[in-house]
Amino acid sequence: MAANDYAKGVAELVKAAELKPEDIGYRNDWLRARETATAKLLARGAAAAAEGKSAEAEQSYQAILKFDRDNARAVAGLEALNNAARAMEDSARARTALKQGDLAQAGELAARALQLVPGQAEANAVRREIESLQAQEMTVVPTLGSIYKKPINLEFRDASIKMVFDALSRTTGINFIFDRDVRSDQRTTVFLKQTKLDDAIDVILSTAQLEKKVLNQSSVLIYPNLPAKTREYQDLLVKVFYLANIDAKQAATMLKTVLRLKDVYVDDKYNMLILRETPESIALAERLIALQDLEEPEVMLDVEVLEINRSRLLNMGIQWTNQFTITPLSVTTTSNGSAGSGGSTGSVGTSVMKLSDLQSLNSTVLGITPPSATVSLQKTNGDANLLANPRIRVRDREKAKIMIGDKVPVVTTTSNSTFVTENIQYLDVGLKLEVEPDIHVRDEIGLKLALEVSSLVSSTKTNNGSQAYQIGTRNVNTALRLKDGETQILAGLINDEDRSSANRIPLLGDLPVLGRLFGSQSDNRQKTEIVLSITPHLIRNIQRKGPAAETFWSGTEATLRNRPLQLRSVDSLELPGTTGRGAAGPTASSAPTGPVTTPTGSNAPQLSWSGPTGAKAGETVKLALNMESVELLRAASLQLAFDPAELEVLAVEEGDYFGKDKGSIFSQAVDAVSGRVSVSLGANGDAGNKGAGRLFTLTVKPRINPNGSSNGTGISVVAMMPIGSAHAVGRPGLPLAHPLAITR
Repeated sequence: MAANDYAKGVAELVKAAELKPEDIGYRNDWLRARETATAKLLARGAAAAAEGKSAEAEQSYQAILKFDRDNARAVAGLEALNNAARAMEDSARARTALKQGDLAQAGELAARALQLVPGQAEANAVRREIESLQAQEMTVVPTLGSIYKKPINLEFRDASIKMVFDALSRTTGINFIFDRDVRSDQRTTVFLKQTKLDDAIDVILSTAQLEKKVLNQSSVLIYPNLPAKTREYQDLLVKVFYLANIDAKQAATMLKTVLRLKDVYVDDKYNMLILRETPESIALAERLIALQDLEEPEVMLDVEVLEINRSRLLNMGIQWTNQFTITPLSVTTTSNGSAGSGGSTGSVGTSVMKLSDLQSLNSTVLGITPPSATVSLQKTNGDANLLANPRIRVRDREKAKIMIGDKVPVVTTTSNSTFVTENIQYLDVGLKLEVEPDIHVRDEIGLKLALEVSSLVSSTKTNNGSQAYQIGTRNVNTALRLKDGETQILAGLINDEDRSSANRIPLLGDLPVLGRLFGSQSDNRQKTEIVLSITPHLIRNIQRKGPAAETFWSGTEATLRNRPLQLRSVDSLELPGTTGRGAAGPTASSAPTGPVTTPTGSNAPQLSWSGPTGAKAGETVKLALNMESVELLRAASLQLAFDPAELEVLAVEEGDYFGKDKGSIFSQAVDAVSGRVSVSLGANGDAGNKGAGRLFTLTVKPRINPNGSSNGTGISVVAMMPIGSAHAVGRPGLPLAHPLAITR
């Protein structure tokens, strides 16, 4: 046991207990050693498992089972090690599946690992990443691809709604799916020129009392704009807002008032809001809450309260005794207050005279006490300053209170025939200050001030023995507005007392100048002033989001949306559309002609047209598109636009730029209705080509427009995507038009 060989030590003790079973000491040693060994091995195994040392932990548990085959904790420890190994394997497989993009498989493996070991770190990390990716996919609202945000022309007069969308579908490739309740006989009239496709769809649907739901980048569901259909098709999003600076109830009231939201759940404990609304409503709610949930402003108030006491005392003169005392020299006293004939003198008695003694009063039997005089020469000047200088930090529109002084007890006695009760109340005596700031956007602070300075003047006792106090008070209430760091002083709360008292001998004391020799005079003047100085220092003000974030569209009274229903015009140079009744395609363009494009990047290729600029109607014309690149290009895709009323594309032939004889990649598609040509070219392999060469050759046949006029716009390159072999390559400046004047 001392050598930590617990299995062998316990086995020897078992043999000792078996050899002499009647000896309780051997059995006691065996059981005690078994419990000690089990505890130490379990602790060692748990520590090794926590450090990831599975082999060492397994050895500890196996050692326990050698001397205690049914030990439940050791068996559970071995099972936990087995589960941990399986969970680690599942977590590694889940990470691999996540990297390969198989979220379902990764989720299943991570869940299985967490069932085996609930706190498995790698499985939890994989699950969090899966939830994050799923949340991003779920909260992203499908929209039409950017390729469809292009200008179109529409001209329909009293046409069926389905016919209009059928024409749009054939032109743009967007799939329109109609609800069964959309009426087939519903008609509309549309005249739109050079407007974006998504705006045109919104306007057509709005005027026809219809609504859309974008399913993906190329599919749109159309249904009647009715409450029942809206509840059926309109997806709702749940959004949780944890608010930091505003009360959740105030935010809920704001959303209900501004956005007319009906159901807003408020959690006061966590200061949280939960909404279940459309994505447009959620987006508007986010912007409104971001504008309201701002950090509260705070201000530091530097306050000085100064009490200045000025006292002046002048006491000068001679104060004479104001009485002369005349006393008989022979006085008889008695102890019981009555005079006897002999008149004995006692230790305690009353001085009395017989009435008959008055007849013998003269200057020999009367004594006089001469007056005394006290000379007063006193002058006192006193100044006392009592200063309080607190610094208070307070939030916007919150009250800050200061009390510096004493609480004076006031006793109120209530008595009746049976008992007497006393009630003690306390009055605040001293300096009390209340400040409420109102912080404005332009770093100005409005302050509401209430200052009170009180002092205990005197106290008296009432008839029933209660104590009453006389309290002197000076207070001021005001409201002011200061700039950050500006100091304001409030003064003038003055208490002025002037007292004068005199003690004079009549007539003589009233003489000018000499009257000071026959009397004394005391002049006492006290003046107290309260001065308040306050300086606000702005710590944090409201951080506004800016004018752009504070103004945004919110849709109509009936429908919330984050942009208005509008038709945005597009420059015809961006992407030509089409003309012609009932179709979307290229329009007449006033783009300047030129043989070479203007590159938008330093390494962008240059395109140029070659071929005739004029032709007769009905004859065949060949136009070649050339390219020169300083970078190795592996492939390129192009889109061309033309007016199908004036040109007919007969053929598109590959050029020699990517090596026609080396098995290059080439594909082309011509849409004669919409006036579009799509061309894809590429080199065989990853090496790529550079330099100058011909991409392809177009064979076209000009024709006279049915209306008898020709605009001569020819054909234009409206889009190009070059793909480099080594690194990214810039796009050339487009459109690049090749004019073609058509004559009869």
